[in-house]
Amino acid sequence: MSKTLPVLNFAPFRKYPTKLAVQDFDDDHEVCQHCLSGVCCTSEDPIYLTSFDIFRLSAFFDISPAEFLLTFTQERFDAEDSAVMRRPGIDDPESSKITYLRRRGNVPHSACIFLKYIREPDGTPRRICSVHDARPLSCREFYFNHCKQRVTGEMATLLAEGFEQVRDGELTAEAVDAALAQFENHDYATAPVAESIAYSFWLEMKRVLNMEQANVEGAQAYDMADYQDPIDEKLNRVLSAKYLRFEEDYGPKPCAEQLMPYTSGLSFAGSNEHARIMTLLRARPSSGLYGVSDYPFYFGLRTMLPVVKHAAVFPIIPEEAAGAFLESIPPTQLFPNHDLIEVRAITQRDVYAAVLKGFNHLIRFSSYLAVMGDVLEDEAHGLIELELFEVIAGFETSRNPRNAQNPYFQPVKLYLASVGIDLLEQMSAAAVKPAETFDLYRRLYMIEGVVPALPAALRARYESLARTVQRNLQKSQLELYVRSDDPIATRRVAGKRLSMRQAWAELNRQLLDMRYAAAAGFAGLDLQAFYQRAVENLEQIAFKQSYGNELAWAVINLARSMSFEHRVAFAHMPDKDAASRLANYGLRLFNWLDSTWGCENLDLETLAGFSAYVYKGLGRGDNCDRNVGRIIQRLLLSQLPDGSWNTNPLPDEADWSQADYLRVLYQATEAGINGLRALRADVLNLENAPLGFG
Repeated sequence: MSKTLPVLNFAPFRKYPTKLAVQDFDDDHEVCQHCLSGVCCTSEDPIYLTSFDIFRLSAFFDISPAEFLLTFTQERFDAEDSAVMRRPGIDDPESSKITYLRRRGNVPHSACIFLKYIREPDGTPRRICSVHDARPLSCREFYFNHCKQRVTGEMATLLAEGFEQVRDGELTAEAVDAALAQFENHDYATAPVAESIAYSFWLEMKRVLNMEQANVEGAQAYDMADYQDPIDEKLNRVLSAKYLRFEEDYGPKPCAEQLMPYTSGLSFAGSNEHARIMTLLRARPSSGLYGVSDYPFYFGLRTMLPVVKHAAVFPIIPEEAAGAFLESIPPTQLFPNHDLIEVRAITQRDVYAAVLKGFNHLIRFSSYLAVMGDVLEDEAHGLIELELFEVIAGFETSRNPRNAQNPYFQPVKLYLASVGIDLLEQMSAAAVKPAETFDLYRRLYMIEGVVPALPAALRARYESLARTVQRNLQKSQLELYVRSDDPIATRRVAGKRLSMRQAWAELNRQLLDMRYAAAAGFAGLDLQAFYQRAVENLEQIAFKQSYGNELAWAVINLARSMSFEHRVAFAHMPDKDAASRLANYGLRLFNWLDSTWGCENLDLETLAGFSAYVYKGLGRGDNCDRNVGRIIQRLLLSQLPDGSWNTNPLPDEADWSQADYLRVLYQATEAGINGLRALRADVLNLENAPLGFG
């Protein structure tokens, strides 16, 4: 974002959305009692209600269930297809969902009607639930261990920092108004998500600085009847729901805060809070504080706001060290004869600088993981660390020793190895199916090159795992692990359509798995013959838009397999003929992709895949054709200031969950780095001799 915003002196990276002085908890479940932000009351979608929620809240307000339903609930919202998003849960006879709680604005990402601003005794602003004793079951079940695995926790911690800035007078009304003025006519549907997270932050600061007005701001901005089912339908659902007590995801036995007793009786009905809520429901909005949606996406990090400090568990490569290293790299032009002047200007030093920036992004992300702990929802703890460890281990095929074994990666590798090997041991103990054992073998092989540098205890655990997996592989039965026939060739011969994505996915798995099976020593596997057949089958496939992207990835993955993820240089490949034919086919395919969609419209991973595996991996020089230079230019230009790639998308490019986004944080950056970095194999490529790689 190029716009000028107020300068804030943010505190060091905090783990929890609590006061900076209150950051130590033995259990994440305790965090919610101290949370300042109340973000889960705005970002976790409209709150569904069960029958018992409706009975409890009706008693709390001392009104009939019918009146409560007509006053506080709705089945439809603007800015979404509610028939798709909401009806399945309501209409499912196996569901306990009756309806959804009303929001302050008629959009899903808006503050709950019951959310209220208060000040702590020391003046710290805080958002709380004003019906806490009677709150719905889904609110009772939501703890910070869920929060931190979603963008909810990131937004919560960001706002907690802002609330303390307001308390301390560092954020004033004038500063906030000046910041919001930079976002005039902000549109969540078209702005990059980093800009939207910044806008949402300043919008909330506007509210908290006007908390008295926010607490009484009218919510009667739309006719509730237009967003509700008829009352008889709503009441019938209340009385006929199969499950009245529990939400299916958590099972039939209530636990923890689900069992918190209701103690308010009818006392709330005569309180000032009751009067405030009923008044704001009848009043029309006047100040515009809730006139727009809150942050509407399901992914993001607080560090998208430029002033937020990163976690600092692992030191990044300092500017001085990076500068000294880059001075040692000759500023040789990589594409001196290219027809595009901007491509001719690219030097080796430019490429190395981009790689170092990418390294720093991965180091910062590793620090985030080390601080936050388990951040993947519904997946085993350690999976993201293991995948990141595999990524960093892959960089050891880099040409320059500083990139292959960068000293700033060493503590990161130690941390990731410790967490990753823990998970591998758990996976090994649970492995029953052949596919699970083969996956273990593949993962162990990917990190094998890093193991000698690990402490003795970790090495011993790795070696024990490797022996167990080798022993459990049934190497005389390849068919248990890898499909033997080419699924796309089978469809082509049978005259079937080639646009079936599942068949391409099976082919891509086969192309990579055959290499690992050969490394494991499976009996009767003729890898050279497999590569010959695979190339021949690809050469029979016409270029068509309906499967052009899938074909591109089949070529990339076959090239990955032949080079064994850059472990084998073209000069050392046993079948150079098949590799050369694949390279020629890949170059023709890329030219077709360029003429069909345009190089500038191809996604980063595809471009990086061609650069890393089809060109470099199969022995083509940097100047074998003009496409290499254009790809490198695109990769350099698309790198973001923090060293990452693809981490600040436009909304129409990213229908993501938080887990999807966390993987983008390293997968896209791995692709960018791989597309740029010089490989040890480049030295053996005589076409690159003039570039000085040797």
